[in-house]
Amino acid sequence: MSQTKERIIAAATHLFNEQGFVNVRLQNIADELSISVGNLAYHFKNKEAIIAKAYEKTGNELKIILSTYRASPDLRDLDFQLDAYYEFIKKYPFYFMDILEIKRNHPHLHEDRKELIIKMRVQFEKRIEYNQSRGILNRDMEEAQMIQLADNLCTMVTFWHTSQAIKDECDDLSSFKCCVWIQLVPFLTTKGMEEYEAFIKPGLKVI
Repeated sequence: MSQTKERIIAAATHLFNEQGFVNVRLQNIADELSISVGNLAYHFKNKEAIIAKAYEKTGNELKIILSTYRASPDLRDLDFQLDAYYEFIKKYPFYFMDILEIKRNHPHLHEDRKELIIKMRVQFEKRIEYNQSRGILNRDMEEAQMIQLADNLCTMVTFWHTSQAIKDECDDLSSFKCCVWIQLVPFLTTKGMEEYEAFIKPGLKVI
């Protein structure tokens, strides 16, 4: 992609983050770059093309985060990935905040994003199973309970920023990670609590 196209996508992403993609017009993007709409249209024929490229770019960054799965053999694996998820959420709030609008207006983009969210949820399921196998999480958890826990964790990541914005509540890394970890702590074994106390809790403000 050319430097000009990169600048256009960066400007559009900035506006999508601030205003929501449905409220941003080509003129707004052109004004952000101090160019004409005609110049903008030379590179992207319409707003839909810009949205598609912006979602492709952000989706690729999310794929990189998902590829870091099981980078560590202990609970720090999830903690490291939560850091990356939070950075992504703060960098691209529009990606999750505009979910319904994208589903209604750009179903093909929604399907691409849905695949990534499903992969995220599956990773949570596999992490739970893995940590059960090494005695960190309770093995007595029913399968339905495990699936629901994984779904809750995925939902928390996906809708964290939206939820905090609606409630006008604190949106920082530690608060985000505390809300995720508090879902898992009740299921930790004695061995799991020892690992949690050693590697995770020192980096949190709460719990």
